[in-house]
Amino acid sequence: MKKGSGEDKNVLITSLHSLPGYEVVESKGFVMGSSLDFVPADRVIYAFFASIINPRARHDLYSNFFKRLRHQAILRLSENAKKIGANAVLGVTVRIWRSGYGMYEAYAYGTAVEVKKE
Repeated sequence: MKKGSGEDKNVLITSLHSLPGYEVVESKGFVMGSSLDFVPADRVIYAFFASIINPRARHDLYSNFFKRLRHQAILRLSENAKKIGANAVLGVTVRIWRSGYGMYEAYAYGTAVEVKKE
């Protein structure tokens, strides 16, 4: 498994509704994971002024922030799937929305299932 992929080594995570090479043995139900974080005001101000020299500075700030937020939500999704005895999560979707000034929440959800190799 790729380091930092957001997957637990015992839980397969995919946006597909089936997993090629695996057979679904049992559906465990809906599973979710979320993460809430904020972009510090000093980082936003720094990125604003840095964008005068480097136009990608603001993009880089938010891109890295949202990547980390998604990763945390998927890790929590994986942990919750393991708690109910699943070894895979199918149809995973991640949504991010603003929940206040500088506050963002990532919400990952899908169907937890038990799979076995075909």
